[in-house]
Amino acid sequence: MKTLQIENLSAGYNNKLVLENISFDVNKGEVLAIAGQNGCGKSTLLKTIARIITDNSGNINFEDTNLNNKNTWDLKQIGISWFVQGGMIFQTMTVSEHFELVLKDKSKKEAIIIKEECLSYFPSLLNYMDKRGGNLSGGQRQMLSFAMLLAQQTDCWLLDEPTAGLAPNIVNDALEFLIKMKKQQKQKTMIMVEHNYNVAFELADNVAIIKEGKLYNIFPKKEFLKDNFLNLHLYN
Repeated sequence: MKTLQIENLSAGYNNKLVLENISFDVNKGEVLAIAGQNGCGKSTLLKTIARIITDNSGNINFEDTNLNNKNTWDLKQIGISWFVQGGMIFQTMTVSEHFELVLKDKSKKEAIIIKEECLSYFPSLLNYMDKRGGNLSGGQRQMLSFAMLLAQQTDCWLLDEPTAGLAPNIVNDALEFLIKMKKQQKQKTMIMVEHNYNVAFELADNVAIIKEGKLYNIFPKKEFLKDNFLNLHLYN
């Protein structure tokens, strides 16, 4: 079942065209990694889907909703969450206040249930509930960022460099969490930009390669796991 449809999408900013005539579909429950060299338009594509960049032509459809005239803050209600590079942490807010903020539109009973679910994946956060975001370690910030993402209860995650700047052991923890989300919540759809191709290829069902603002091709797992894939298709 198709959940996200990109049709003839062109986009850019400051009067500069970055993406040209991009079209692809993402099925419900699929993980699509967006790959490409620096400056090719990967982040622009993700930000355009997330409605951070709104200067575009073509169509972005999520399930039965056209996103072209939507704002970023509308997406949660539609079922889409945006994971910004570096995480979603406020420096002066405590861990507990982060949960209060993300769950403010829920009933007290719903909020308790969702919070307990999030903490079941990241139980060590219980030790830092009164700690401010700016005082958390990189690993703690990452745990809280993923907990905030999970707490939004959305079906589609747009992930912008979810492991950027993390120590190798924290990268492994992040990958383990995302794999759990893929396996345990089978209808969770993810579109991710990730420079760590070991992470991207482990998680993805398909990889879309962007070259100079255009869609080069989309490859299934059996293809991008082959030896020399990156040299053949990304770097040439």
